[in-house]
Amino acid sequence: MNEEKYRKISDRFGEKPYRLTVLKILNKLTVYIGYGAYAALLIFLAVTMDIRIIRCIAVPAVTFLLATVVRNGINAPRPYEKLDITPLIPKSTKGKSFPSRHTVCIAIIAAAWLYVNIPAGLALCAVTLITAVIRPVMGVHFPRDTIAGIIFSAVCGVIGFVLI
Repeated sequence: MNEEKYRKISDRFGEKPYRLTVLKILNKLTVYIGYGAYAALLIFLAVTMDIRIIRCIAVPAVTFLLATVVRNGINAPRPYEKLDITPLIPKSTKGKSFPSRHTVCIAIIAAAWLYVNIPAGLALCAVTLITAVIRPVMGVHFPRDTIAGIIFSAVCGVIGFVLI
């Protein structure tokens, strides 16, 4: 995404303030859905005394930690640092853009649900895609950051939930 493309997108939200409100609500909602779904998954597995709870705790935890280490090591600048733009939501974080941790988290939660319940996992995959679109539109990540977040979690999910 370059400055011109970002300005075209952000101008569309400036034309109609309700669009920006909807975008901000969607951004928060995807976070709440993701973390709520993860809590529900762990509660369900605990109540049913399902041994898969171990994997559903370990794989997301390792994925989150690895993603944090990778993004701190790469320390890629965010769009508002690299381009002359103002993000649609207030954000002052410097660097640590690649991969998007929001996307990594919701994607690995979707993978955990896929491991336990495919329909619920697929619904969370849709939430992951919404997150992956919203973050660049808001100017806090480049599209490559969110795409990398999905790929990162997909690889970790396959290794943790399928291969091991």
